[in-house]
Amino acid sequence: MLKTILFVSLLLSSFFSIAETVIVENPAALKATISKAKPGTILLLKDGTWNNAAIQLQGKGTAKAPIIIMPQTPGGVTFSGQSYIQIGGEYLIIKGFHFKNGYSPKREVISFRINNEVLANNCRVSNMVIENYSQPERFKADTWITLYGKNNRIDHSTFVNKLNSGPLIIAELDDERSQQNNHRIDSNYFKGRQRFGSNGGETIRIGVSRYSLTASRTQIVHNYFERCNGEVEIVSIKSGENNVSYNTFYECEGSLVLRHGSGNIVEGNFFIGNNKPFTGGVRVINPRQRVFNNVFYQLQGSNFRAPLALVNGVPNSLINRYYQVKDAVIEKNTFINSAEILFGAGKDAERTLGPENVSFKNNLILTQKNEVYTDVNNDKGIAFADNGLDDAFKGSTPAGFKKVKIKSIQIKGFNLPYDPQYGADIKKLPLIKKEATGATWYRPTVETPARLPKSFKVKAAQSAMIANLIKDALAGDTIILSDAGLYKMTAELTVNKPIIIMAAKNLKSRPVFVNASYKSLPAFISIENGGDLLVKGLAFKGTYESFSAADAGICSTDKPMNRPYLLTIDDCEFYDYNESTNSGFKASKSTLADSLVIINSIFHHMSGNGIDLSSEKDDKGMYNAEYNVVKNCTFTNLLGSAINIYRGGNDESTLGPFVNIDHCTFNEVENREQGTVVRLIGVQQAVITNSNFSYSGQGGRSIQFQEYRWDNILVDHCNFYESGKIESFYNKATGNYIYHIKPKYADPEKLNFQWPDNTLAANDKLSIGVIKQ
Repeated sequence: MLKTILFVSLLLSSFFSIAETVIVENPAALKATISKAKPGTILLLKDGTWNNAAIQLQGKGTAKAPIIIMPQTPGGVTFSGQSYIQIGGEYLIIKGFHFKNGYSPKREVISFRINNEVLANNCRVSNMVIENYSQPERFKADTWITLYGKNNRIDHSTFVNKLNSGPLIIAELDDERSQQNNHRIDSNYFKGRQRFGSNGGETIRIGVSRYSLTASRTQIVHNYFERCNGEVEIVSIKSGENNVSYNTFYECEGSLVLRHGSGNIVEGNFFIGNNKPFTGGVRVINPRQRVFNNVFYQLQGSNFRAPLALVNGVPNSLINRYYQVKDAVIEKNTFINSAEILFGAGKDAERTLGPENVSFKNNLILTQKNEVYTDVNNDKGIAFADNGLDDAFKGSTPAGFKKVKIKSIQIKGFNLPYDPQYGADIKKLPLIKKEATGATWYRPTVETPARLPKSFKVKAAQSAMIANLIKDALAGDTIILSDAGLYKMTAELTVNKPIIIMAAKNLKSRPVFVNASYKSLPAFISIENGGDLLVKGLAFKGTYESFSAADAGICSTDKPMNRPYLLTIDDCEFYDYNESTNSGFKASKSTLADSLVIINSIFHHMSGNGIDLSSEKDDKGMYNAEYNVVKNCTFTNLLGSAINIYRGGNDESTLGPFVNIDHCTFNEVENREQGTVVRLIGVQQAVITNSNFSYSGQGGRSIQFQEYRWDNILVDHCNFYESGKIESFYNKATGNYIYHIKPKYADPEKLNFQWPDNTLAANDKLSIGVIKQ
């Protein structure tokens, strides 16, 4: 052993005596030094924070003696502000750096080219970390790493939760020098990506539709994808002859998608859903794709997020649409307690060509459902042969399947079925764990709060204090309004951290926000980037005496915002908003609420909308809130809509919005010609139950949907008295319990719209409409 150590030490000493090692103090010194670097040169960047560093690394190493650029210690250099790296030349290795607290002013944080003339070939980016490095504006697109040239590698790096538009990694094929590139993306840890609420939330994209008939030959192997939920496509393959193998996809709300290009291989991957909703597997489009030896574990996605989805093609398809699935091989895969396999996903008036000459053989399926798969075409395009079903399967056995007794084996904590003839070769598959991926030096920062959350009481006469309290607050602090009087505001309150603003308990009436200035306020409270808000027991009065008005009670900011926010409104009142552009709550363009929860609240005497989430009018599939919950709320005497949620366009990359409206009352709302009380345009998941519509939407609609055929929408256990119709494109929204009975409200003049005699029972056995306010 001692001889071995001495030999290695002598070998390293010999190498470093030949190679030049240079310590670099700053970007200017790096620029001068890199221009003189020879094969084998090691450039050590001085540890510390390099702010606004524009780094261009151009040089020529060799395979045996690359030029290496790294910190003095791994992770010792943090690039912040508007820093970026551009790489050009041959055999450069860039490793061990940390990008944090900033964003790139360029299209990429790290680019494998200096410009159109100088590309990188045989270069490597390794052991890097990029986190908290998103554009401040959500829809300003960039990528964290873009591959150009050939034979480049991204490995053993950690990428944390990109927030803005654009894939995290792209391989470009925009000229011949970057095609048939043999890039390698391996051993990386992709730690999360929140739902983006629009197209452009992929984690990796290889190619683009314009060059999709070109081979890329990129290898995506041994990576760990954890909760990458940006959109339906986690990995988007838009080129040919790529290999996506031996990766782990853990609780990801999306799929590995063979979107364009042909001759791709998907082998040996683990898709672990743990029964989380919307978790997907592989989606197949285009000819000659091979999907084999993969494990699909407890995936619960459907349609495009099915464990396995083969998509219908478009006749004479344009290059950016859907080529027919032909000559595909789906074999030796194991499906464990997952949703149904879907053949013919997306079938509609355009996508009419079912998969053709697809071989589905030697797969193993364990399912507690009565159906193994759904084939919406039933045109014999799928050839089933020699597939195994768990002998506990209770449904009818389809042709090409037979029941077999399955044994199980333990693989890294998973009890997995194994059969030598059917399904994946579990014994030989490397189940990639996250500990084996990512930057070895990286340890996430755990922030310790300076103190525990506190509560601060404010009297009406101290209204001016509220802004300073919010400014100085720590996350989780509570501001309590202790009077039932008027809180006179002269400027909007801006919230950029999680806080609570609420009324003191046992007040006889709600504290009321009013505008006491001679300038209009965009809102009484505006949620900015980083802010979450819970308001409880408050009133927001739009006009007050002769002072200027407030345009909204609460809004999301019109400033740049990339983080989804949470807003809960409980037991609040919004009234006296006298312009058609006013709203109780209004979401601004380019902002996204992860959850908007409005409960036990009243919206009355307003000329605009009660709840307005309709600012995304570009018709590109974008929307303002993912989860929308409105329960036990009253809307009365509104000239505009009570609820207006908009998602325009036909983009299929997202799940939402989700809308749940329950036990609400709509009285004398939006009776103008062709008006709509509840407007849900493009909402993909909506349930309206136990609600009461009276004297509303008389010139048009009580509820309006503009849905696609696969959207899940339902209106049931609702009453419509002298109110407009329910309108939907496919006329499939209404359930079996729709009533037209005159309600008997307890005391409308005091805004009590309960229906106390329980004439109509809701599906939860309570009264239809509001329960108690």
